[in-house]
Amino acid sequence: MPPPPLPSSELDRFLETVCHSKLLGPGRLNVLIAEAPKAVGKDLDKLGEHLVSCGALTHFQFTKLKQGIWQGLVLGHFHILSPLGRGGMGTVYLAHDTRKPAGKQALVALKVLPPKKAREEDRTLARFIREMDLAQRVSHPHLTKTYEAGDFSGVHFIAMEYIRGDSLKKFVSDRGPLSDTRAARFFAEVADGLQSVHESGLVHRDLKPSNIMVTPNGHAKILDLGLALAVDEELPNDKKIVGGQGYVVGTMDYIAPEQVDDPTGVDARADLYSLGCSMYFALTGQPPFPGGTSIEKMKKHQRDFADPISDFNPTLPAGFTRIIDRLMEKGPGNRFQTANAVRDALLQWTAGDPETPMDVDPEQTEAEFVLELERTQKDPGAFFETIPVVVFAEKRKKDEAINEEEANPTEEQEGASIPLWMILVPGLLVIGCLASGIGWLLIYWLKHR
Repeated sequence: MPPPPLPSSELDRFLETVCHSKLLGPGRLNVLIAEAPKAVGKDLDKLGEHLVSCGALTHFQFTKLKQGIWQGLVLGHFHILSPLGRGGMGTVYLAHDTRKPAGKQALVALKVLPPKKAREEDRTLARFIREMDLAQRVSHPHLTKTYEAGDFSGVHFIAMEYIRGDSLKKFVSDRGPLSDTRAARFFAEVADGLQSVHESGLVHRDLKPSNIMVTPNGHAKILDLGLALAVDEELPNDKKIVGGQGYVVGTMDYIAPEQVDDPTGVDARADLYSLGCSMYFALTGQPPFPGGTSIEKMKKHQRDFADPISDFNPTLPAGFTRIIDRLMEKGPGNRFQTANAVRDALLQWTAGDPETPMDVDPEQTEAEFVLELERTQKDPGAFFETIPVVVFAEKRKKDEAINEEEANPTEEQEGASIPLWMILVPGLLVIGCLASGIGWLLIYWLKHR
């Protein structure tokens, strides 16, 4: 039985929404509809599939347009194609730069700060603007390129290189730990990229497996300078923006001990500790101190040593694992002092791992590529995930250790910080209610015994 005729009003509403979006001009839209099989014009979903198969729209765009949503699908000269992931400071989309001819080189990862969030959270806007500035200071083959940063009609964005591949976290989770030679070559590239970050006067402060991409040819690309610190910058008064004594920024599984004490008092060697923790994960499949709360993780980074990597894989050469042990020394002075020194040490262990060329674009059109991405990307967050923890802690003496009463971690998105009173007051109320109830029960028992 043929589908019922599509009500002209429904079709008209859809066509009007498409025109409002500015994704397609009226002329091209009319041509595409005229070229479609007759049956397509009777079913809006079939029309959508036709427009997707022609490369005129993506599934994401059609879904939004069908719902009557046209705002936000075009941002200046960028056409939003599909969401890639969500982080603490915004959403990352795959977008097409209309100034370039269609092709993979025209694709960018567009990080967007929602206008509502910018209006309601001054701290988040300040962080995003810092990232816009810092991301444009660096350029290196093993760092994600930043093409452009700015705002369009009040919407702040960062246009970055789109990297096809998986985060190191997902790569290891799906395929298992790396071999020593593979890890040595891969992390030599990470160290090379870090050296460029440090030479640009920045400390990354959030290096971790989910911020390191593995490209299709197995090369490394470091992501996300959202928590980076410029060593010579004038720190804002609001410690929640870049951290400081009492406000710990970073990701607790990979944070350097000194970064717990004062996130703004660190240097490049803090990143080298995080590099060691990331290598530990890549070779064992777990962070150095798995499980426990953020407070417990911070304490362990400051006081404890991780289980030896040889416990997980006894075949790893002792000389190779000593590189990781040295990176994870508690005192910065006991670690490698530069990322270049780490790279040189790792390159001595790459024998047997073949060098591969940098990635070449596949022989497919942009439309084919996006269709494949939408079909296979079941976990959009795998491309771009940056959910570091910001922990609020009461100001403490330098010689005091962190204790449960002084800090309150939260596993919420980046920028979250909760004052101590917000935890203590509800707890005291609960204790008061319990004490009152016990008192009434005791009085009742004394009267009726």
